[in-house]
This record gives sequence, structure tokens and C-alpha cells, in this order.
Amino acid sequence: MRKITKTLLVLVSSLSMSFAAIAGEVTMSGSAKASYKIGGTDDSMGQGIGVTNELKAAASGELDNGYTWNYHIDIDPGAAGAMVQDDAALTLNMNNLGTIGFFDGEGSMDSNLKWGVGALGTGSDYAGTMTINYGYDIDSNPNIQYHTPDDILPLGIKAKFGHAPSLEDAAGGNDYKSSAGVSTATPLVGDQLTQYYVEMSPIDGLSIHADYADTNNGTATAQSGESGGYAAKYAIGNFKVGYGKEYYAIPITAKNGSVTKYETDSYGIEMAVNDQISISYTQEKSDQFTDVTIVAAKTSGTKTVIEADVTTIQAAYVVGGATLGVAIAESDNADYVVGKKEKVTVFSLAMAF
Repeated sequence: MRKITKTLLVLVSSLSMSFAAIAGEVTMSGSAKASYKIGGTDDSMGQGIGVTNELKAAASGELDNGYTWNYHIDIDPGAAGAMVQDDAALTLNMNNLGTIGFFDGEGSMDSNLKWGVGALGTGSDYAGTMTINYGYDIDSNPNIQYHTPDDILPLGIKAKFGHAPSLEDAAGGNDYKSSAGVSTATPLVGDQLTQYYVEMSPIDGLSIHADYADTNNGTATAQSGESGGYAAKYAIGNFKVGYGKEYYAIPITAKNGSVTKYETDSYGIEMAVNDQISISYTQEKSDQFTDVTIVAAKTSGTKTVIEADVTTIQAAYVVGGATLGVAIAESDNADYVVGKKEKVTVFSLAMAF
């Protein structure tokens, strides 16, 4: 009997050690932030208070061949107040073979914010008064991606390839058995999206990013939908400077009188005054190009251009694990409407944990 008991104990111990070696670690994370926002001018947003409402549950583990995997899911209250799945991702790191991942509402490959200047967040993305038309980003739809391994290419080069098989399939909340319907919602754009992304760090403090996205199988005849851009950020001492350029071609069947493209330049500077205080200034200029309507039997290459400008000033103060912030964003020709002005001021409090 003792031998049987000892044998069982050994088996249980072995099983426990084996399980510990392959079991995944589960964590829960989120952020503790609150804001008081004051809108104004042409598009008054009034005044409002916001508190972060997103939780992230994550799990990770290692396979017996040395590959590692990571999974996470974000949970947000929906419009009706019920807790719903927002974004999710499952990635498999195959070491020297790179990483493959499945993303639902995740996996951004756009370089539009990689210029990355802002004491609280990147430019108008943190406290914007208008939506800038940057173009396509694959995280808007469920997608699959491949990433090259770290430290395998010179100059810190990393590359990613992504494919969204259905633009009919909206991101967020898909079960693993989900399948998209036949694509009918956006026939002009197409039913698939492919995106490429590359980044490098050739010297200390400098990062360079670029991307290109292309739609497939659309009905546009004059111009298909595509977008791309590049960005660079350089940090030296207490300063950061950044610049980004984005191009977005609109899918259209006729250029006569149509908006054909957007071009956006973003740049800014950030300074750490000391360990507690940082300030930043950014400027974003987004041009909307429209082909002038011409009469029959006439030709013209004339275009009209509306430049929407967004200026953002931010300041952050860190004290005792809390970050107090203020951001002011102002727009001229907001939403690509001539003469339209917008302004928003955001006071924020964020707790570190």
C-alpha cells in the first residue's frame, strides 16, 4: 500500500511540475484615468467628465518546443451599459521563425502616429477636435499578421505583413467560429485589405517607420483605395522631435468634381523640463484635394485644396504616482470645411499602478 501511495505521489508531483512548465499566466490590467473636457467654437462639445472603462485580461505561456504564446481580450461597457468584448489578439512567437498573430480590433500597422510627440499623448490623437483622414489601418477589421524575428535584420529593422480577408467583417467581438458574410457593404472600396509595415532604429534615439495599405477587388475604376506614409522620431537629452507624412487615395469611379486624396504633415517638439514636468507643441496640416468639376468635352487638371490645421499644446506634471495634465487643441478649417473653427481643452488625472 505504501508503495502504491508513493507511486501516486510521484506521479502527481511529476504532473504538477509538467503542468507548471506549460501553464499560461493570467493577468488583469487597466488604467485609472479621469478627464474634464471643455469644447467650444463652431462645433461646441459642451462640457463633460470621463472615466476610463476598459479592462484587459491577458494570458501567456510556453509550448514544449520553446515557442511562446500571448492572448488578451479587452472588455468595455457597450452603448447600453453591458460589458462586451472589444478587442482581442492571439499571437505565437516562433523564435527565429518570427511571430504569427490573429487580431480582432487590434494589430495596428499604420505609421500615422509614429512621429509620437506629446507630453500626454501623440498630438491631436490625445485631444483632437476633428478626425484626420489618414487612410487605411488593418486593425479596423479582423486580420492575420506575420512579424519578422527581433534582432535578425541590420539597423534594428523589423517588418510586418497583414491581411484582412473581409472588409465586411467589422472588428470587435468576434467568436472563434465567426465568419463574415458576402461583401456588399463597400463595393467601391473592395472586400479585402493588405498592409505592409517596416520600422528601424539605425542610431540611438532615432526610430523610423513606414507603411503601405492596398484594397482589393473594389469596383472603383478611376482610382482604387490605397494609403501609406512614413514617420520619424528622435530623442536626445530632454527633447523629442517628430515628423510624419501620410497619403490617402480615395476609391472613385470618376475624378470630375470628386475628392481624390488627402495628404497630411505632422510635426512637433516635446521637452522634459525636469523629472516631474514635460510640455509639448504639435502641428498637423491635412490637405483635402478635389478635382474641379469640368463641363463635357473640356479637360482640366485644376484642383482645389482645403488645408485643415490642428495645433495642440500639452503639459504634464507627475507627483506621487499621479499625472496631472492639460491639453488644448485648436483647428482651423476643421473637418475640411473652410472657415470652421474648433477648440477643446482637456484636464486629466491618471494614476500609476
